[in-house]
Amino acid sequence: MIHEELITHVAKRIKTLRLGKGITLQTLSERTNLTKGLISKIENSRTIPSLPVFFTLIHALEIKPSDFFEAMSVTQNQFYFHFKKKEYRQIKKEDRPGFEYRHIFAHSLQGCTMETVLLALKPHAKSKPTTTDGFEFKFILSGDCDYFIQEEKISLREGDSIFFDASKPHYPINNSKRKVVMLVIYFLTLK
Repeated sequence: MIHEELITHVAKRIKTLRLGKGITLQTLSERTNLTKGLISKIENSRTIPSLPVFFTLIHALEIKPSDFFEAMSVTQNQFYFHFKKKEYRQIKKEDRPGFEYRHIFAHSLQGCTMETVLLALKPHAKSKPTTTDGFEFKFILSGDCDYFIQEEKISLREGDSIFFDASKPHYPINNSKRKVVMLVIYFLTLK
C-alpha cells in the first residue's frame, strides 16, 4: 500500500465513522481531549496522528482497531488503484461559494515529469499491451471501457479513475458503440 494512500484512507475512515454515528467535531473533541482543529486536520489528511492519538480517536468512535481497518476499502492490487466515482469524497479546501471539490487520490512521486493528455477511443478500439517508465493516472470523462494491466481486467465506468505502475503491460479496450474520452496524466520517470 502506498504510504500517502493509506493516510488518506485512514482520514476518510475516521470522518466517515464520525459522521455515520452523528458525532460532531465538538463532541469528539470533548471525548478525546483533542482540539476540533486537530481532529479536522486529521480527517482532511492535513496531518498524521500519532499512534496514541489514533487509538484515542477510534476508541472514542467506539470501534475496535481490527474492525477499523477491516472495513477500509484499501485492498487494492500492489501495482494499481481503481477509484470508483461513488467513492470520491467531498472536501473543503477554501471558503468559496459555489466551489465543490472531490478528492480522488494523493500520491508523491520524486524524479519524474508530468504530461497531461485527452485520449479518445473510438467504438471497438483496442491496442496491444504497452509499457511506460513511470506511472499513469486515467480519469474516464465519458463512456465505459475495460482496462487491462498485466492479466487483470478492470471495468472503468464514466467518472471512475485508475492510477497504476505503467511499467506493467497495459492497454484499454472499448467494446462499446460509444466513444470513450479519458483524461490521462503520465508521471514519467527521469533517467
